[in-house]
Amino acid sequence: MGVWDMELSSSILPKWLCNAPSNSRHSPRRPGNLKMLCTRFELATSPSQHFPQTAKSHLVLMRHGESMWNDLKLFTGDVDIPLTEKGIMEALASGRAVSDIDFDIIFTSRLVRAKQTALIAMTQNRFKRVPVIVRGGFHGRGKTGDANRLRLRDAAAKALKHASCHMVPVYADPALNERSYGDLQGLSKEAAIKEFGEETVSKWRRSYDTKPPHGESLKDTALRSVRFFKSTVVPRLEEHRNVLVVAHGNVLRCIIAHLSGLSDMEMLQLQVFTALPYAYTFDGGTFSEGCTLPPLDPNTESPREDIPLGISSVFTSGDINSLI
Repeated sequence: MGVWDMELSSSILPKWLCNAPSNSRHSPRRPGNLKMLCTRFELATSPSQHFPQTAKSHLVLMRHGESMWNDLKLFTGDVDIPLTEKGIMEALASGRAVSDIDFDIIFTSRLVRAKQTALIAMTQNRFKRVPVIVRGGFHGRGKTGDANRLRLRDAAAKALKHASCHMVPVYADPALNERSYGDLQGLSKEAAIKEFGEETVSKWRRSYDTKPPHGESLKDTALRSVRFFKSTVVPRLEEHRNVLVVAHGNVLRCIIAHLSGLSDMEMLQLQVFTALPYAYTFDGGTFSEGCTLPPLDPNTESPREDIPLGISSVFTSGDINSLI
């Protein structure tokens, strides 16, 4: 079992990597070439602090499990909504899918559904590392004069250094928070259309640089999330660390588009499924082609159908789940 952050304890109930490197780290690819299925991977000893380092490191991107507002099909954005029971089961299934990767560091958003997903997924990891949430994020930012926050951060640092069991730090950062939908948050698609008009809502959803009232554009989200990925996540991979990033649909859409060299319009069409791991190998400054790691179906304990990492008909299908 993991060590749960005090703020989470009341809200949490009770192989196959594609290793073929791409020709270019950010080479453009057409949507039709993005359909990639995974082959079972043989994971060598991971480059963690407990084992000899190898040249390669592994990156897994994971969207949180289903949240309560996902279930109700409401625009969620950066409202702090926890997982449903189904979302918890999805997190467990995704944890089993990546259980053979010995993660050295975990990054999540500040939102509880992402933290829950990361902590629950790690209970399934065969290396039995205990996740510890470190206050203030990776760079130690915190509220000025917040002595309690600093005390908790110091306590987590001591636990990581002196604990008798293997631990893995979990850093939450607002740069990975979901796109804010402003005045749309808490509304259903139907209610939003009734209040603002179908054409206006469609423009907010499908545009790259148009913001809903008091919200963010996808461009805003891309700027902060990709900046964080390049400045904080990539250097950890360069240190031969295995990294898990648990965030949100729009944030991961931006990061995947960055890694795949997609255009802004192609990014808009990417669909990121709840709690489905997207895996990359990082080797010598180059990311492999991405692929999904299909987790077990929580109802049948059998693998889900292979899901491609690529363009989907998210807008023509009328399904807004991937946007919220």
